[in-house]
Amino acid sequence: MHVLNCFSLSFGLKINIKKSHLLGVGIPNTTVSTAATKLGCSVMKTPFKYLGVMVGGCLSKIKAWDDTIGKLKSRLSKWKSKTLSIGGRLTLLKSVLGSTPIYCMSLYKVPKTVLSSMESIRRNFFYGSQGKEKKITWVKWSKVLAAKKHGGLGVSSFYALNRALLFKWVWRFISQDNSLWYRVISSMHGSDLQKCSSFRSSTWNAIIREVNVLKAQGVDLISHCKKRVGNGMMTRFWNDIWIGNTQLRYLFPRIYALEVNKMCTVADKLQGSVDLSLRHTIRGGIETQQLCHLQDFLGQVMLSNSVDRWVWDLNGSKVFRVKDVRNLLDESFLPKDATATRWIKYMPIKINVFSWTVSLDRLPTRLNLERRNVQVPYLMCPICNSALEDTSHLLFSCGLATDVVRLVCRWWDLVWTPLGSYSEWLSWFNSVRLGSKVKELLEGVFYVSWWCLWNFRNQLLFAAQNPRKDVLFDDIVTRSFTWCLARCNSSFSWDSWLSHPSLISL
Repeated sequence: MHVLNCFSLSFGLKINIKKSHLLGVGIPNTTVSTAATKLGCSVMKTPFKYLGVMVGGCLSKIKAWDDTIGKLKSRLSKWKSKTLSIGGRLTLLKSVLGSTPIYCMSLYKVPKTVLSSMESIRRNFFYGSQGKEKKITWVKWSKVLAAKKHGGLGVSSFYALNRALLFKWVWRFISQDNSLWYRVISSMHGSDLQKCSSFRSSTWNAIIREVNVLKAQGVDLISHCKKRVGNGMMTRFWNDIWIGNTQLRYLFPRIYALEVNKMCTVADKLQGSVDLSLRHTIRGGIETQQLCHLQDFLGQVMLSNSVDRWVWDLNGSKVFRVKDVRNLLDESFLPKDATATRWIKYMPIKINVFSWTVSLDRLPTRLNLERRNVQVPYLMCPICNSALEDTSHLLFSCGLATDVVRLVCRWWDLVWTPLGSYSEWLSWFNSVRLGSKVKELLEGVFYVSWWCLWNFRNQLLFAAQNPRKDVLFDDIVTRSFTWCLARCNSSFSWDSWLSHPSLISL
């Protein structure tokens, strides 16, 4: 109290004891209660909330993450799910929901059960499910999480985010070896990242264990932390990864066993002969073979006057980024398709997501519903009634779809070819010769035509009034013009869009 009074007199900040709380760390509760009574303040018990984060709980338990899950749920109101399109929901997932739990996930390993709960919240929001309502999952959530170059939508998983944030502390420990962080951790746990210290329940040990688990699963993150040698004075010859992808002590174990100064630097080792600091001369056999290989290995090394520094080899800038680790983990554990997701920047996100489902044949057509054991009384196409309603028929071989594609080809001065499926359309589209940017516009027009055909089918089935076929193509032209013009850096007129869209300069 004397110290607090001195602080108050010095800075003019008076402390209200009645509003203060006393917390004991490693002290009996009776002692804390007695001290609180004498001071006139209340007793604080763990866990408690500080700056919006729970402090003092055991974060290895599932219950400790209830607050994080609650925050995630609070961002997902019913009106957002009902009023936003699938493109809006995807944007919200990537921006808001992906960043909400980062504060808690940045230091603690999230249990798998909690990660599963968080992913289910995102999954239900993306698919438009509310509460206990269940909807058909047309595409696996892991597929949605996968990167676009691997056939997904690039949402990324919470698992990869958590592990990438954890590894950031390992990178700081490796690269900032003169910092207070390094000195504290190394004094408590040692400097060997391959081993866990005696503090079994510590946060640092949990991080190291997870790094080793990833390594056992084939993702060695530490191997991407490399020392770029300058003068060689700050790089350990045997224990740092400074040449190749492995520490030299593992590549040349017999020579390392003979080494007297196992903590020697590159500068020390390269000033003379490599075998000068060995306990005895090489006796032949494997020792001679390893020494020759080591000397050949070091023949290309040239020291300079610059200072040694750590570099990250997963990007061109050589600077560590959490995003690189996140992408690496997603590529390692999420499904990968040989075909990348086609994405047209001139079109809204909802149109791109719709075309993505078309390419995967995941539209809720009557035939697809029957395959999911949904009772459908009539399987024929509602537009022509001449064939079973599947994605290929509805968007490519149906009479209305054929008429629409023929009009689009005439509009763009292209030779029309009968198409029966998405794969046939893609093969035909790849053979079209146009400039790359203008060809993207054309692909976007086809996406809009599929979307309008799907809307026409739904209105025909569920709307009170039947839609008009004669305005369908006009609707495609108008919508594609509006969306392309809003997203292009250059502007073009309505007349040029109608007359010569293939000649537009972007």
